[in-house]
Amino acid sequence: MFEEFLKAFALVFIAEAGDKTQLMLMTLASQYTAAQMLLGIFLGVVVNHGAAVAIGCYLSSIIEGKLIQIFAGFIFVAFGIITIVFDSEDEKGRNFKFGPVVTTALTFLIGEIGDKTQLTAMTLAMETQHPVLVLAGSVTSMLATGAVGIIIGTALTKYIPSNIMKIISGMVFIIFGLMRFIE
Repeated sequence: MFEEFLKAFALVFIAEAGDKTQLMLMTLASQYTAAQMLLGIFLGVVVNHGAAVAIGCYLSSIIEGKLIQIFAGFIFVAFGIITIVFDSEDEKGRNFKFGPVVTTALTFLIGEIGDKTQLTAMTLAMETQHPVLVLAGSVTSMLATGAVGIIIGTALTKYIPSNIMKIISGMVFIIFGLMRFIE
């Protein structure tokens, strides 16, 4: 049961590392406190990933188990390819003027719509009997990557080039996708 939490945490953490919302955090970190930003991340991600988990649970109730495995495999392989091939620098500077918590929450709510972390939560929810643990794992992971973005900020990009982060993240998703086909 706890493995559902750990799986969601690990996959979302890998997907979010170096992602556009984490890059946006680096910009917001110069304007807001860590506590304001973490509260905003929590609120935005609970709504965003909560919707994804609900959709995933619904889809799993109407789709056969083997089809879910194949679908999940294709999604993870697609995430991997998208992560490696496409660049998301265009959304880097988005900012809102609603106060620190709401600005951060809206940044994450809007920034994560259709993002690979939201789709990861949805896909994992399709395969689990414990969707609350998937949601808890994905939200905790987003908070952890947010904290890394806030605390370390731009230091990551000084030591680990973003293109290397993208390739590693993409390869992990491709491997998880291919494992679905083997299962």
